[in-house]
Amino acid sequence: MLQSIEQRLIGDMTDYERSILRHGAVWFFLILFSYYILRPIREQIGSTYGIENLSWLFWATFVVMLIAIPLYSLLVGKFHRRILVPSIYAIFIGCLIVFWLAMRSLPESYQIWVARAFFVWISVYGLFIVSFFWSVAGDMLSTAQGRRIFGIMAGGGTIGGLVGSQVAATLVGRIGVANLLLIPVILLVAALFIYFSMERSFKRAGDSKKKDLGSGNATGGNPFAGFTAVFKSRYLFAICMFGIFLATCGTAVYFQQAEIVKAAFEDIEFDASTIANADSLSAESLEAEKSKLQQEVAKAARTQYFANVNFAVSIVTLIFQFFLVGWLMKKVGLGMTLSALPLAYVVGISALAFSPTIGVLAVVSVIGRSAEYGISNPAREVLFTAVNREDRYKAKSFIDTVVRRGGDSSVGGVYKYARESIGLAMTTLSLIMIPIGIAWIGLSLFIGFENRRIVASRSSDE
Repeated sequence: MLQSIEQRLIGDMTDYERSILRHGAVWFFLILFSYYILRPIREQIGSTYGIENLSWLFWATFVVMLIAIPLYSLLVGKFHRRILVPSIYAIFIGCLIVFWLAMRSLPESYQIWVARAFFVWISVYGLFIVSFFWSVAGDMLSTAQGRRIFGIMAGGGTIGGLVGSQVAATLVGRIGVANLLLIPVILLVAALFIYFSMERSFKRAGDSKKKDLGSGNATGGNPFAGFTAVFKSRYLFAICMFGIFLATCGTAVYFQQAEIVKAAFEDIEFDASTIANADSLSAESLEAEKSKLQQEVAKAARTQYFANVNFAVSIVTLIFQFFLVGWLMKKVGLGMTLSALPLAYVVGISALAFSPTIGVLAVVSVIGRSAEYGISNPAREVLFTAVNREDRYKAKSFIDTVVRRGGDSSVGGVYKYARESIGLAMTTLSLIMIPIGIAWIGLSLFIGFENRRIVASRSSDE
């Protein structure tokens, strides 16, 4: 039955391709399973501490990313894949255990710093764990094989995100936020076993395949070459600007989300009878216990809300990946396909401008993020098939990390200044975003035109 489904979705495959597809889909399932358990914790932290601290968390993430990217590139340049993968996973597993211990054992006065550090860490984790997976998968498949197989692998990850969101929503009220961190530890260990099995499949491949794909040795090279490449090519620069527009609109909605969710769950009702020994406490101590319980109930409710939103995003993304994005790229072209994301943001931001409520926010979050993950991201990956291999790795890494996080940080600072110093209303800021989204649509169409020009030029040269 599994082979029949693969046949319908992909067509004929060799035993090697089928093995890599199945291993890769399960591995990516475990990765996004782990990330989507952690993501709602990050989002409730952002909504808890408000925009006054959220912009600084974005800047801290950007600074950490600036340090992490060259260090990661150096590791890739020095170590064989079989050493690199378990080493990086061991670092992430160790960090999760440290955060779990800190959340459970440190005094309340330190928890705000633990939460902020965790916010920054998971932002780095979410980028590297996914990017690293695609790098390893790319080592084991040619470009032609990747175009046929990567979409189904991505679908495996989306299912993992769907399951992870539901698990987080179900368990957070039972085991607490801190204990959720132990689940990704188990999942990452399982992912390592899948990787080792996948590596054995690669090792069993013939010598000709290893010659074509590489052996997984250290790459060497200059880790900063991606920066200069972006400014030498108008095509790559346009893709870079696409990321900046995404950061601008996405971060604005993210900050509005923090304000709306905090207000929606601030005065949530709870059962005060659950306070132990309430009769023996003084009035002051009882109020302190009620305040503490109120915060815990609100934290769990926010985490569950974000987990439910993430679950909905996974469902819609899966539909887009399997049934819509391929049809769009084939029928209307890359430019129009890319423009679906800014169009979704224009509509969503317009809705928030007139009705900044938790219900509208949920719909906007689901549609916007699903359009990004299910339509925009696959189309963006296709864009990089038109450039040379060095740009495909180094320029793409620079755009996906430094440019995106730098955009997040800059927009976060501007949003904070506009709200706190100037006093602009959320509605006003939403209205300002609308013409930016329209310009983003125009940029998407230009990128599609440039892609057609480059592909046609390459075909004529051949």
